[in-house]
Amino acid sequence: MQRNFYLDQMRVISCIMVVAIHVCNIYNRAFPDISQIDYGVAALINSFSRISVPVFFMINGALMAGREPNLQKSLRRFFKYLIITIFWFIFYFLWTRLYLNKTYDFHDILTVPTSKHLWFLYAFLSIYLALPLIQTLIINLSDKIIYYMFVLFAVSVFGGYILDFVKVSVKYPIAIISENQYLFFFILGYVLYNKKDKINIKTRNIILIFVLCCIAVAFLTMAISFAQNTHEEVLFQYRNPMLVLASMSAFIIMLRIPKSIPQAWEKFVCHVSDNSFGIYVFHAVFLNILDKKINMPNIPAWFGILLFAAIIFILSDISVHIFRKIKYVNYFFK
Repeated sequence: MQRNFYLDQMRVISCIMVVAIHVCNIYNRAFPDISQIDYGVAALINSFSRISVPVFFMINGALMAGREPNLQKSLRRFFKYLIITIFWFIFYFLWTRLYLNKTYDFHDILTVPTSKHLWFLYAFLSIYLALPLIQTLIINLSDKIIYYMFVLFAVSVFGGYILDFVKVSVKYPIAIISENQYLFFFILGYVLYNKKDKINIKTRNIILIFVLCCIAVAFLTMAISFAQNTHEEVLFQYRNPMLVLASMSAFIIMLRIPKSIPQAWEKFVCHVSDNSFGIYVFHAVFLNILDKKINMPNIPAWFGILLFAAIIFILSDISVHIFRKIKYVNYFFK
């Protein structure tokens, strides 16, 4: 398949942001034992980086949602990633048990992975399993019905998010749609990518929407956390309409980045894009090591987050680059 530089570039930026999120989480979750300034800096970086996971789903949707359904190929992809998921499940079970001295309840095997960041694999497995159905649905829908589907997603996903605040549960979700925000992002990526030429909003206005949404999430998170004197992550959820709007804006902005770029950046993008999956699944090892050996929040957030994210990213990239050259091992890093 021919490379798409715009999507590769998104993948690289998102990969870096994911590492930043996990470093920020260590700072944010240390509150109130860190200063409000350090907490605020971490919350701000965390908020801007939160678009990375939705963008990952949108990239895959842009690449796969509109393809002609192929049941055999889809099942091969599903079983490939099922094997990969099982491998990393076992790897992090051993890692957390032997290095972090944590136990694991196997009653949670279908809902809680052995390392929190592996939820991403769980979410994608559910999409890959249903991919032929999703593709059949998408390629046969008119624009009008697709927009109607997004209305239902908004009612279900964002409505459910709002109802959580008032402790109201929904027993009978909307058929097909349910509260699957990850399917929403997957389909949204396909629509935004294929309709990008029809989006007439000026880039500066989209950038403004992105910045305002991220700042609002950060400052509201700070306000709630300072009021309760404990870190509150409810606004960092991917169901938050402000983060959804920020993610959509970021996706469109990155599609509009001029292609006249330095050759060195293009090589970097191609290299990291190839390693991005491996970096995602493996970076938690270096995060855990740093978190165990160093009291990371002791270093001011404005410097420490950038420093630790860079160290983790570089070490992960080097490791994955090596692992991908080893026969049989490379299967689990791509």
